[in-house]
Amino acid sequence: MGGKHFEKLDDEGKALTDSWDNVVRIMLLVTFLTMIVWAFVSALRWAVHEAAHVVLHAADAGGGKGLLFLLGALGVGGAIAGALSRRPGWKEAAGDGMELTLENYHITYEEDGDDPRPRYERPAFALAFRKALLTLVSLGSGASGGLEAPGVLVAEGLSSGFARVMRIRSEYELRTYQLAGIAAAVATLLGAPFSAAIFATEVVYGDRIIYRKLAYALWAGVIAYALNNRFRGFVPLFASPAHSPEYSLGEYVAVTVVALTVSVPLAVGFAQVVKQLRKVSQRLGGYAPVLLSLCAGLIAIALKYGLGVAPSHVLGMGEATIAGLLHGSNELGVWWVVAIIVLGKIVTTALAVSARHSVGMLIPSMFLGGASGALVAQVVNLLGWRTLDPALFVVVGISSSLVAVVGVPLAAVALVLEVFGKAFGPPAILASGVTYLVTLRLRLYAAQRVSPNPLADETG
Repeated sequence: MGGKHFEKLDDEGKALTDSWDNVVRIMLLVTFLTMIVWAFVSALRWAVHEAAHVVLHAADAGGGKGLLFLLGALGVGGAIAGALSRRPGWKEAAGDGMELTLENYHITYEEDGDDPRPRYERPAFALAFRKALLTLVSLGSGASGGLEAPGVLVAEGLSSGFARVMRIRSEYELRTYQLAGIAAAVATLLGAPFSAAIFATEVVYGDRIIYRKLAYALWAGVIAYALNNRFRGFVPLFASPAHSPEYSLGEYVAVTVVALTVSVPLAVGFAQVVKQLRKVSQRLGGYAPVLLSLCAGLIAIALKYGLGVAPSHVLGMGEATIAGLLHGSNELGVWWVVAIIVLGKIVTTALAVSARHSVGMLIPSMFLGGASGALVAQVVNLLGWRTLDPALFVVVGISSSLVAVVGVPLAAVALVLEVFGKAFGPPAILASGVTYLVTLRLRLYAAQRVSPNPLADETG
């Protein structure tokens, strides 16, 4: 990697020697790029939420026509996803998207004689548009999964295409735009600019922070946040209930034990279920996308008719379910209902991923961590051992599963502070720190960089 067009300076060296006019130029370009990413990701979010709402609302209503509509939407969505994923140029748009994002970030250029060229088989803009379309088909049809990971790949594609249009020749600068674009997308979706910047930096660099790139990511996150507020108004990801900032020693011990023994194993085990169903998908061949999508729909219908569990609890993105657990809704206040939802969500999300849908696994992992935390609190309260706040265990489960799956402890803590409030901070900090130490060698994404030497040079 490298070439005569590239400056051979590590990130910190580049940060120390950069001129003010170059800093201003990059900030202006990051601002323009963030506006593009924000507009594109916001449009995708709106389209996905509107389409999914139509499908899942009809199914939740309980009528036979609504459930048949759900089954038809999932079948058609699976057929389209399967057909597109077999076409040249579309295969890389299927699945979670984070793995490809990390590969594109760390392997940016390859030599082509005297003229280095981007390491993309196809234009980056095309990848972003294909990923967005396939994500709309997948999540819009009611498939279970998250929007954040696909949104990250969309943003990375837009950022790389933007850098190419602007004729950026510095690999260091190109990666700055990629990181800023990722932060902008996450801030757009979560409404948490600091968490977004920290997440983008931690997920691509593993166990170290490149502060110059973090500064540009923070800039992009704040701009995306401001645009959200300007055009949508302030819409919190979750309206968390109030909680006392004081915790007993028993509560600190409880949240740590639950995070390590329940939320984390469940989130990590979810990845194993995905692997097994992918093997089943390979055996089914070209029929797999439709059959697996229909199977997810049949599971949701069976839970609706058999146990009265709304399909939206095991399909879609799960945001309403987490909100219900946080506020103790009557429907989700029964331990066995939450247990069924956890198991159902594992299977339906694994089916969606195996059906070649463009759905993220990051948010479902956090969903499972939070729901399992609430489940433990409900069971303990039912047995009368002690009185636990389910909302606290939802928050800690979300943060600890994020750490276990991706290894981003700072982002997990920042997310708790920004989204749920500082009162939840101390137990989340404890659980996230312990989780990181215990799961240090676990990574959902093989391309995530973990440097054995924090002082190693980062060329580009």
